[in-house]
Amino acid sequence: MLSKQREKIDQIDKELVRLFEERMQTALEVVAIKKEHGLPVLDSNREAQVIEKVCSYLNDETLRQPLTELYTEMMRLSRAHQQKQLDDE
Repeated sequence: MLSKQREKIDQIDKELVRLFEERMQTALEVVAIKKEHGLPVLDSNREAQVIEKVCSYLNDETLRQPLTELYTEMMRLSRAHQQKQLDDE
C-alpha cells in the first residue's frame, strides 16, 4: 500500500544525508578560512541571506516556515560543527 512512497522517501533521505555530509564538510573549509582571517563563526547577516535565498527556491510558499526552521537548525548544527573543529585544534 505505502511501499512505493516509502521507497521514494528512503531514496530522498539517502540523498539528503549525502548532501548534509557534503554541506558539513564545506562548513569546515569555511571555518578554516574564517580562522585564517580572524572572523567569527557566526555571521548573522549571511545566515539571513541564506534563508531568504533558499526560500526563493520554493514553489510551494506554504512551506516557507518549515524550510526556514530547517535551515535555521541546519546552520546551528553547522556552527556547532565549526566550533568543535576550532576547539579540537
